[in-house]
Amino acid sequence: MRPLYAARVSDLGPDDRVVVECACGHLQHLTGAMLLTAGVPPYTPVLDLRRRLKCRECRWKGRAAVSIKWATEAFVGRVALFAVRKGVLKNKLTTPKDISVIDR
Repeated sequence: MRPLYAARVSDLGPDDRVVVECACGHLQHLTGAMLLTAGVPPYTPVLDLRRRLKCRECRWKGRAAVSIKWATEAFVGRVALFAVRKGVLKNKLTTPKDISVIDR
């Protein structure tokens, strides 16, 4: 997991997502494989995608906000949801450190 300013397309794993949100409100989740298939070179910084992508709804280019949802963030959320459903977590103030202990 790298900071957003240093992340490149080649740093994205199979479960990582690039979240692109246009100023019109359109939201799209892209995987690294989708970007490579579209012809984006693997050495391209993720932040440079905002200038290259065009919105499917409003057709404007360069109005996007780009962020990355790493797979570990999604995994912690799934573990927390599982723990709450099973009754393991009863306190809503549990931290992600506690959740990782429960997962082991």
